[in-house]
Amino acid sequence: MIKNLTIENFALIKNLQLNFKSGFNVFIGETGAGKSIIINSLSFVLGGKVAKTQIRTGENHIIVKAIFENVNVDTKEVLKDLGFSDESDENILILSRRFDLNGKSECRVNGEIVTLSMLKQIAVTLVDSYGQHENQTLLKTSNHILILDNYKPELLKNLKNQISELLLEYKKIKTDLKQIGGSFENRERMLDLINYQINEIEIIDPKINEDEELEAKISEIKNFEKISNSLNNAYGYLDGNFSVSHNLKNAVNTLANISQYNELYDDLKERLNSISYEILDISSNIKDELQNKNFSEKELIALDDRLDKLKLLKKKYGGSIEQVLDFLTNAQEEQNKLINADEQIMILNSKLKELTLKLKSKSLELSNIRKKIAIEIEQKVLQELALIGMKNAKFKIVFLNESSEKNISDDVNSNKNDAGECELKFTANGIDNVEFLFSANPGEGLKSLSKTISGGEMSRFMLALKNIIASTDGVGTLVFDEIDSGISGEIGSAIAERIAHLSKKFQILCITHLPQVSAMADNYFYVYKQTQNNSTETKVNILNEEKIYPYLAQLSGSKDKTEISLAHARELKDRANKFKMTI
Repeated sequence: MIKNLTIENFALIKNLQLNFKSGFNVFIGETGAGKSIIINSLSFVLGGKVAKTQIRTGENHIIVKAIFENVNVDTKEVLKDLGFSDESDENILILSRRFDLNGKSECRVNGEIVTLSMLKQIAVTLVDSYGQHENQTLLKTSNHILILDNYKPELLKNLKNQISELLLEYKKIKTDLKQIGGSFENRERMLDLINYQINEIEIIDPKINEDEELEAKISEIKNFEKISNSLNNAYGYLDGNFSVSHNLKNAVNTLANISQYNELYDDLKERLNSISYEILDISSNIKDELQNKNFSEKELIALDDRLDKLKLLKKKYGGSIEQVLDFLTNAQEEQNKLINADEQIMILNSKLKELTLKLKSKSLELSNIRKKIAIEIEQKVLQELALIGMKNAKFKIVFLNESSEKNISDDVNSNKNDAGECELKFTANGIDNVEFLFSANPGEGLKSLSKTISGGEMSRFMLALKNIIASTDGVGTLVFDEIDSGISGEIGSAIAERIAHLSKKFQILCITHLPQVSAMADNYFYVYKQTQNNSTETKVNILNEEKIYPYLAQLSGSKDKTEISLAHARELKDRANKFKMTI
């Protein structure tokens, strides 16, 4: 439950700290005093929408902090999944959120920064809020089966666990079948494709680095004239009457004439002689290259064609020759699997058929239990609705798949396996799709809850539903924002009694204008506005039982605090206290 709420700069609230207790907490006060601002600030710290216009005039940020204690198992599981430590001895959870005028937002859980999405995941396990203008979880059809299953989970738990285990095995076999080609037609198509790919690569027979070598050869042929001219010029410089070789030979002979006079001259002669041999060898190589060099248009075309084929392989099967060859190896392995798949597929299909029968049997068993539970919930919801002024309401839980043997095989799923049999679409919830239908007025047919229920009707519907599933609901705090709008008299008293019932299992935060509902509360927060120095601020006083009587009298319609009106308020409160002692 929520223990403390600290609000800073939210609308008319400058700085406010509220301490809550268990049981039934009620906010009373004049319209416009700021009761809904408090509820909106709680919604904000739980991840609700916020606008810059909600920042108090003259300020640049909103900060709201909520402290929860005795958090439930669901909250602890979410915290664990999000990576939070579960070592807290005090079982305290602190949520905080800041929103700045520049649009920047910061969320924290126990001091650690989290995303808004993470904050919402935690918040949904802590508080349920019901107001006339809010979109409720109940309006989402996908949640209806969860609400149904949470009514008596112990009746469904074992079957759902069995279905989950079977489903894991079922999906694994489906995956295995897909990996080896699925149906015969699919395998044949896959084998044709793989055969084509393997054949295409093997015919071209690429070699590692072949593409680089081809590019070098093509470049050389395309520059044949330039290369030939350069080789000719180089050969001319090295050989001939005025060539390097001729000049070196003359230099060697000249030094030979004086080598006898000094060892240095002899050494220089030998070095030049060695160089001359090297140059002669180079000259010979250039001459050979010139004699062997020729230009072939046919060879160039063949090389270009070969390179194009290699480029095509790289484009289709990888960015390099190495990757193409890796693709070939993998394709050959896959080819071998497909060729030898028939026996394995036969085994897998046999297992799949067996699992399908088991899943179908367990799912139908689960569906039948759900239908019995649905009838019980329908009856109890209608009884609760009658108590709070909706005697003409109609409520029906429908199973969209109509889970009979015939309809399951004929309508729910149209996929077929290799044998041409219809396959079921199994989920962890079996094969059921559930939706709540509702009608508030006589003469109106049942329609989807989201299309027919008003805000006020939704609040009362949730009040009825919560009283039925209170023992199984995980959240600790329920918020009702003017659930009694447009209601008075006996119906108001009935609503007060239903909320009192809920307050035995939940912490209740409620905004109300009904004296009957207010009288039933355990803790009172009087909300009022105070204007000072041209600044208006929402304030809150906590009222004890003696101080509540004038406000109950005022809610009952008495403007003056007469002895009669105060006596009536005391009588109202006494009746409420006596009723609470009976629950």
